[in-house]
Amino acid sequence: MAAREEPCHFPPVRLWGLDALFWSHMKLFVKQIQYLQEVPDHKGVYSYANKHPVTRVEIVGYIVSIDVKEKLTTYGVDDGSGTIPCCRWRQSDESVDNGQEQLNLGQLVTVQGKISVFREQRQLTVDLIYAESDPNTETLLWLETVNLGKTVYRKTFPPSLKESQADKEGLTKEAQLKPAILQHIHENKMVAFQFRTLCLEPDIIQIATDAVRERPTEQLQGKMLDGPYEAKKVIRQAVKGLEREGVLYFKDSSSDLYEVISHDHNLGAAILKAIKKISVPPHTPVSKWAIMDVLHSSHKFHFVTLHQLEESLDKLLQSSDVYRHSENDYCLVTVNIAEQINGKT
Repeated sequence: MAAREEPCHFPPVRLWGLDALFWSHMKLFVKQIQYLQEVPDHKGVYSYANKHPVTRVEIVGYIVSIDVKEKLTTYGVDDGSGTIPCCRWRQSDESVDNGQEQLNLGQLVTVQGKISVFREQRQLTVDLIYAESDPNTETLLWLETVNLGKTVYRKTFPPSLKESQADKEGLTKEAQLKPAILQHIHENKMVAFQFRTLCLEPDIIQIATDAVRERPTEQLQGKMLDGPYEAKKVIRQAVKGLEREGVLYFKDSSSDLYEVISHDHNLGAAILKAIKKISVPPHTPVSKWAIMDVLHSSHKFHFVTLHQLEESLDKLLQSSDVYRHSENDYCLVTVNIAEQINGKT
Protein backbone atom coordinates (compact mmCIF):
# COMPACT_ATOMS: atom_id res chain seq x y z
CA MET A 1 0.00 0.00 0.00
CA ALA A 2 1.32 3.42 -0.99
CA ALA A 3 2.26 5.79 1.78
CA ARG A 4 -0.01 8.77 2.28
CA GLU A 5 1.40 12.17 1.39
CA GLU A 6 2.01 14.75 4.09
CA PRO A 7 1.22 18.40 3.35
CA CYS A 8 4.48 19.90 4.54
CA HIS A 9 4.59 22.96 2.24
CA PHE A 10 0.88 23.38 1.68
CA PRO A 11 -0.46 26.82 0.59
CA PRO A 12 -1.90 28.88 3.48
CA VAL A 13 -5.69 29.09 3.81
CA ARG A 14 -5.80 32.73 2.69
CA LEU A 15 -4.55 31.70 -0.77
CA TRP A 16 -6.86 28.73 -1.40
CA GLY A 17 -9.49 30.85 -3.12
CA LEU A 18 -6.93 31.96 -5.72
CA ASP A 19 -6.42 28.36 -6.84
CA ALA A 20 -8.85 27.58 -9.68
CA LEU A 21 -8.71 23.87 -8.82
CA PHE A 22 -10.19 24.60 -5.40
CA TRP A 23 -13.44 25.67 -7.10
CA SER A 24 -13.66 22.85 -9.64
CA HIS A 25 -14.31 19.13 -9.67
CA MET A 26 -10.82 17.66 -10.08
CA LYS A 27 -10.71 14.61 -12.34
CA LEU A 28 -9.11 11.86 -10.24
CA PHE A 29 -9.02 8.09 -9.98
CA VAL A 30 -10.80 6.44 -7.03
CA LYS A 31 -7.45 5.15 -5.78
CA GLN A 32 -6.09 8.71 -5.72
CA ILE A 33 -9.15 9.90 -3.79
CA GLN A 34 -8.62 7.19 -1.18
CA TYR A 35 -5.00 8.27 -0.62
CA LEU A 36 -5.49 12.03 -0.44
CA GLN A 37 -4.33 13.38 2.93
CA GLU A 38 -6.83 15.50 4.85
CA VAL A 39 -5.49 18.96 5.71
CA PRO A 40 -5.11 19.30 9.52
CA ASP A 41 -7.76 21.48 11.22
CA HIS A 42 -9.75 21.77 7.97
CA LYS A 43 -12.30 18.99 7.80
CA GLY A 44 -13.32 18.04 4.27
CA VAL A 45 -10.29 19.66 2.61
CA TYR A 46 -7.59 17.40 1.17
CA SER A 47 -4.10 17.89 -0.22
CA TYR A 48 -3.16 16.90 -3.76
CA ALA A 49 0.62 16.45 -4.17
CA ASN A 50 1.19 18.99 -1.36
CA LYS A 51 0.21 21.68 -3.86
CA HIS A 52 -3.57 22.05 -4.18
CA PRO A 53 -6.54 22.01 -1.77
CA VAL A 54 -9.19 19.53 -2.97
CA THR A 55 -12.83 19.31 -1.88
CA ARG A 56 -14.70 18.11 -4.99
CA VAL A 57 -13.82 15.50 -7.61
CA GLU A 58 -15.14 13.89 -10.78
CA ILE A 59 -14.97 10.19 -11.65
CA VAL A 60 -16.34 7.93 -14.39
CA GLY A 61 -17.07 4.28 -13.68
CA TYR A 62 -19.59 1.47 -13.63
CA ILE A 63 -22.30 1.04 -11.00
CA VAL A 64 -21.53 -2.18 -9.11
CA SER A 65 -24.01 -1.78 -6.23
CA ILE A 66 -27.17 0.19 -5.39
CA ASP A 67 -28.58 0.76 -1.91
CA VAL A 68 -31.92 2.62 -1.85
CA LYS A 69 -33.20 4.10 1.40
CA GLU A 70 -35.98 6.55 2.23
CA LYS A 71 -33.98 9.74 1.66
CA LEU A 72 -30.71 8.41 0.27
CA THR A 73 -29.50 6.30 -2.63
CA THR A 74 -25.92 5.02 -2.48
CA TYR A 75 -24.24 3.87 -5.69
CA GLY A 76 -21.04 1.85 -5.56
CA VAL A 77 -19.00 3.10 -8.54
CA ASP A 78 -15.92 1.26 -9.84
CA ASP A 79 -13.57 3.17 -12.17
CA GLY A 80 -11.04 0.36 -12.58
CA SER A 81 -8.69 1.62 -9.86
CA GLY A 82 -11.11 1.08 -6.99
CA THR A 83 -14.68 1.38 -5.79
CA ILE A 84 -16.21 4.29 -3.86
CA PRO A 85 -19.73 4.86 -2.45
CA CYS A 86 -21.53 7.79 -4.10
CA CYS A 87 -24.38 9.09 -1.94
CA ARG A 88 -27.22 11.05 -3.49
CA TRP A 89 -29.64 12.66 -1.04
CA ARG A 90 -33.19 13.20 -2.24
CA GLN A 91 -35.11 16.40 -1.65
CA SER A 92 -38.31 16.18 0.38
CA ASP A 93 -40.44 16.47 -2.78
CA GLU A 94 -38.50 13.81 -4.73
CA SER A 95 -39.61 10.22 -5.03
CA VAL A 96 -37.62 7.06 -5.69
CA ASP A 97 -39.29 6.91 -9.13
CA ASN A 98 -37.80 10.24 -10.15
CA GLY A 99 -35.88 9.95 -13.43
CA GLN A 100 -32.68 11.03 -11.72
CA GLU A 101 -32.79 7.77 -9.74
CA GLN A 102 -33.30 5.41 -12.66
CA LEU A 103 -29.74 4.15 -12.84
CA ASN A 104 -29.07 0.44 -13.02
CA LEU A 105 -26.31 -2.00 -12.14
CA GLY A 106 -23.67 -2.12 -14.85
CA GLN A 107 -24.37 1.38 -16.18
CA LEU A 108 -21.46 3.68 -16.97
CA VAL A 109 -21.92 6.97 -15.11
CA THR A 110 -20.16 10.27 -14.53
CA VAL A 111 -20.19 11.36 -10.89
CA GLN A 112 -19.25 14.77 -9.51
CA GLY A 113 -19.31 15.24 -5.78
CA LYS A 114 -17.76 16.36 -2.52
CA ILE A 115 -15.35 14.08 -0.69
CA SER A 116 -16.79 13.05 2.68
CA VAL A 117 -16.23 10.35 5.30
CA PHE A 118 -18.75 7.97 6.89
CA ARG A 119 -17.68 5.36 9.43
CA GLU A 120 -14.02 5.95 8.51
CA GLN A 121 -14.71 5.20 4.85
CA ARG A 122 -14.31 7.78 2.09
CA GLN A 123 -17.31 8.47 -0.08
CA LEU A 124 -18.67 11.11 -2.46
CA THR A 125 -21.69 13.23 -1.63
CA VAL A 126 -23.15 13.59 -5.11
CA ASP A 127 -23.53 17.00 -6.76
CA LEU A 128 -24.32 15.48 -10.16
CA ILE A 129 -24.65 11.93 -11.50
CA TYR A 130 -25.75 10.87 -14.97
CA ALA A 131 -25.48 7.87 -17.29
CA GLU A 132 -23.01 7.86 -20.19
CA SER A 133 -24.07 6.43 -23.55
CA ASP A 134 -20.56 6.29 -25.03
CA PRO A 135 -18.51 3.34 -23.66
CA ASN A 136 -15.31 5.20 -24.59
CA THR A 137 -16.02 7.87 -21.98
CA GLU A 138 -14.24 5.95 -19.22
CA THR A 139 -11.06 5.44 -21.27
CA LEU A 140 -11.06 9.07 -22.41
CA LEU A 141 -11.35 10.25 -18.80
CA TRP A 142 -8.43 7.98 -17.82
CA LEU A 143 -6.27 9.65 -20.47
CA GLU A 144 -7.45 13.13 -19.49
CA THR A 145 -6.85 12.45 -15.78
CA VAL A 146 -3.29 11.25 -16.44
CA ASN A 147 -2.62 14.26 -18.67
CA LEU A 148 -4.03 16.74 -16.13
CA GLY A 149 -1.91 15.15 -13.43
CA LYS A 150 1.24 15.80 -15.46
CA THR A 151 0.42 19.19 -16.95
CA VAL A 152 -1.84 20.96 -14.44
CA TYR A 153 -2.21 19.30 -11.05
CA ARG A 154 1.53 18.93 -10.42
CA LYS A 155 2.25 22.62 -10.93
CA THR A 156 3.01 24.51 -7.73
CA PHE A 157 0.49 27.00 -6.42
CA PRO A 158 0.80 29.89 -5.85
CA PRO A 159 3.41 31.00 -8.42
CA SER A 160 6.62 32.38 -7.01
CA LEU A 161 7.04 36.14 -6.55
CA LYS A 162 9.70 36.15 -9.27
CA GLU A 163 7.26 34.57 -11.77
CA SER A 164 4.51 36.99 -10.80
CA GLN A 165 6.82 39.95 -11.37
CA ALA A 166 7.94 38.55 -14.71
CA ASP A 167 4.32 38.21 -15.81
CA LYS A 168 3.75 41.91 -15.11
CA GLU A 169 6.63 43.10 -17.30
CA GLY A 170 5.36 45.04 -20.32
CA LEU A 171 1.87 45.08 -18.79
CA THR A 172 0.84 48.43 -20.29
CA LYS A 173 0.98 47.46 -23.97
CA GLU A 174 0.25 43.78 -23.47
CA ALA A 175 -2.91 44.77 -21.60
CA GLN A 176 -4.03 46.56 -24.76
CA LEU A 177 -3.38 43.54 -26.96
CA LYS A 178 -6.28 41.31 -25.85
CA PRO A 179 -8.93 44.02 -26.35
CA ALA A 180 -7.41 44.79 -29.77
CA ILE A 181 -7.66 41.13 -30.80
CA LEU A 182 -11.26 40.89 -29.54
CA GLN A 183 -12.19 44.07 -31.39
CA HIS A 184 -10.68 42.67 -34.59
CA ILE A 185 -12.68 39.44 -34.13
CA HIS A 186 -15.98 41.24 -33.48
CA GLU A 187 -15.61 43.84 -36.22
CA ASN A 188 -14.93 41.13 -38.80
CA LYS A 189 -17.58 38.75 -37.36
CA MET A 190 -15.01 35.97 -37.24
CA VAL A 191 -15.92 32.46 -36.07
CA ALA A 192 -12.41 31.05 -36.66
CA PHE A 193 -8.98 32.26 -37.74
CA GLN A 194 -5.45 31.07 -38.31
CA PHE A 195 -2.77 32.56 -36.08
CA ARG A 196 -0.65 33.70 -39.03
CA THR A 197 -3.51 35.85 -40.37
CA LEU A 198 -3.77 37.60 -37.00
CA CYS A 199 -0.06 38.44 -37.22
CA LEU A 200 -0.68 40.26 -40.50
CA GLU A 201 -2.95 42.87 -38.90
CA PRO A 202 -0.99 46.18 -38.71
CA ASP A 203 -2.66 47.46 -35.51
CA ILE A 204 -2.06 44.22 -33.63
CA ILE A 205 1.55 43.95 -34.82
CA GLN A 206 2.19 47.55 -33.74
CA ILE A 207 0.89 46.99 -30.19
CA ALA A 208 2.90 43.76 -29.87
CA THR A 209 6.07 45.49 -31.13
CA ASP A 210 5.59 48.31 -28.60
CA ALA A 211 5.12 45.71 -25.85
CA VAL A 212 8.50 44.16 -26.72
CA ARG A 213 10.18 47.58 -26.62
CA GLU A 214 8.67 48.27 -23.20
CA ARG A 215 10.53 45.39 -21.60
CA PRO A 216 13.20 46.40 -19.06
CA THR A 217 16.73 46.87 -20.40
CA GLU A 218 18.16 44.17 -18.10
CA GLN A 219 15.71 41.66 -19.56
CA LEU A 220 16.98 42.36 -23.09
CA GLN A 221 20.69 42.60 -22.27
CA GLY A 222 22.94 40.17 -24.14
CA LYS A 223 20.11 38.99 -26.42
CA MET A 224 20.02 39.27 -30.20
CA LEU A 225 16.33 40.04 -30.68
CA ASP A 226 14.38 39.38 -33.84
CA GLY A 227 11.67 42.09 -33.69
CA PRO A 228 8.92 40.36 -35.73
CA TYR A 229 9.59 37.03 -34.00
CA GLU A 230 9.36 38.58 -30.52
CA ALA A 231 6.17 40.43 -31.51
CA LYS A 232 4.59 37.16 -32.63
CA LYS A 233 5.52 35.60 -29.29
CA VAL A 234 3.68 38.40 -27.49
CA ILE A 235 0.62 37.93 -29.73
CA ARG A 236 0.72 34.19 -29.06
CA GLN A 237 0.74 34.85 -25.30
CA ALA A 238 -2.29 37.13 -25.67
CA VAL A 239 -4.17 34.53 -27.73
CA LYS A 240 -3.34 31.84 -25.16
CA GLY A 241 -4.66 34.19 -22.48
CA LEU A 242 -7.95 34.57 -24.37
CA GLU A 243 -8.08 30.79 -24.68
CA ARG A 244 -7.76 30.44 -20.88
CA GLU A 245 -10.53 33.04 -20.49
CA GLY A 246 -12.93 30.89 -22.52
CA VAL A 247 -13.07 33.24 -25.52
CA LEU A 248 -11.07 31.08 -27.96
CA TYR A 249 -10.53 27.36 -28.57
CA PHE A 250 -7.35 25.95 -30.14
CA LYS A 251 -9.10 23.75 -32.70
CA ASP A 252 -6.35 22.42 -34.96
CA SER A 253 -2.61 22.44 -34.27
CA SER A 254 -1.64 21.42 -37.83
CA SER A 255 -3.17 24.59 -39.31
CA ASP A 256 -2.77 26.71 -36.13
CA LEU A 257 -6.52 27.31 -36.19
CA TYR A 258 -8.50 28.97 -33.38
CA GLU A 259 -12.28 28.87 -33.04
CA VAL A 260 -14.20 31.74 -31.45
CA ILE A 261 -16.50 30.82 -28.54
CA SER A 262 -19.73 32.81 -28.80
CA HIS A 263 -23.43 32.32 -28.09
CA ASP A 264 -24.54 32.51 -31.72
CA HIS A 265 -21.75 30.35 -33.11
CA ASN A 266 -21.49 27.45 -30.66
CA LEU A 267 -22.06 28.19 -26.96
CA GLY A 268 -25.85 28.56 -27.10
CA ALA A 269 -26.27 25.21 -28.86
CA ALA A 270 -23.83 23.54 -26.45
CA ILE A 271 -25.84 24.81 -23.45
CA LEU A 272 -29.09 23.44 -24.89
CA LYS A 273 -27.39 20.10 -25.52
CA ALA A 274 -26.05 20.04 -21.95
CA ILE A 275 -29.49 20.76 -20.46
CA LYS A 276 -31.04 18.02 -22.60
CA LYS A 277 -28.36 15.57 -21.46
CA ILE A 278 -28.84 16.27 -17.75
CA SER A 279 -32.62 16.80 -17.77
CA VAL A 280 -33.89 13.23 -17.31
CA PRO A 281 -36.87 12.92 -17.46
CA PRO A 282 -37.66 15.92 -19.71
CA HIS A 283 -38.55 19.20 -17.94
CA THR A 284 -36.44 18.32 -14.90
CA PRO A 285 -34.88 21.62 -13.71
CA VAL A 286 -31.13 21.88 -14.33
CA SER A 287 -28.88 24.20 -12.32
CA LYS A 288 -26.43 26.51 -14.04
CA TRP A 289 -23.66 24.82 -12.01
CA ALA A 290 -24.53 21.44 -13.55
CA ILE A 291 -24.54 23.02 -17.02
CA MET A 292 -21.14 24.56 -16.30
CA ASP A 293 -19.72 21.17 -15.25
CA VAL A 294 -20.92 19.53 -18.47
CA LEU A 295 -19.42 22.34 -20.56
CA HIS A 296 -16.12 22.09 -18.70
CA SER A 297 -15.97 18.35 -19.40
CA SER A 298 -15.47 19.11 -23.11
CA HIS A 299 -12.22 20.40 -24.57
CA LYS A 300 -13.89 23.19 -26.55
CA PHE A 301 -15.75 24.76 -23.61
CA HIS A 302 -13.34 23.79 -20.83
CA PHE A 303 -12.51 27.42 -19.94
CA VAL A 304 -15.95 28.99 -20.42
CA THR A 305 -16.67 31.32 -17.50
CA LEU A 306 -19.79 31.64 -15.37
CA HIS A 307 -20.31 35.13 -16.80
CA GLN A 308 -20.32 33.74 -20.36
CA LEU A 309 -22.78 31.03 -19.33
CA GLU A 310 -25.15 33.50 -17.66
CA GLU A 311 -25.07 35.86 -20.67
CA SER A 312 -25.85 32.97 -23.01
CA LEU A 313 -28.66 31.69 -20.76
CA ASP A 314 -30.21 35.19 -20.79
CA LYS A 315 -30.22 35.10 -24.60
CA LEU A 316 -31.81 31.64 -24.57
CA LEU A 317 -34.50 33.00 -22.23
CA GLN A 318 -35.15 35.89 -24.62
CA SER A 319 -35.43 33.50 -27.58
CA SER A 320 -37.77 31.17 -25.58
CA ASP A 321 -35.44 28.19 -25.91
CA VAL A 322 -35.39 27.77 -22.13
CA TYR A 323 -37.43 29.04 -19.20
CA ARG A 324 -36.32 29.80 -15.67
CA HIS A 325 -37.61 27.36 -13.03
CA SER A 326 -35.95 29.17 -10.13
CA GLU A 327 -33.13 31.66 -9.64
CA ASN A 328 -30.40 29.25 -10.76
CA ASP A 329 -32.40 26.45 -12.44
CA TYR A 330 -33.51 26.19 -16.06
CA CYS A 331 -35.68 23.90 -18.20
CA LEU A 332 -35.89 23.34 -21.94
CA VAL A 333 -38.92 24.72 -23.77
CA THR A 334 -40.40 21.91 -25.88
CA VAL A 335 -42.58 22.45 -28.94
CA ASN A 336 -45.77 21.75 -26.97
CA ILE A 337 -44.89 24.21 -24.21
CA ALA A 338 -43.88 26.83 -26.78
CA GLU A 339 -47.28 26.44 -28.51
CA GLN A 340 -49.07 26.85 -25.18
CA ILE A 341 -47.07 30.00 -24.41
CA ASN A 342 -47.78 31.45 -27.87
CA GLY A 343 -51.47 30.55 -27.54
CA LYS A 344 -51.77 32.59 -24.36
CA THR A 345 -50.13 35.68 -25.85
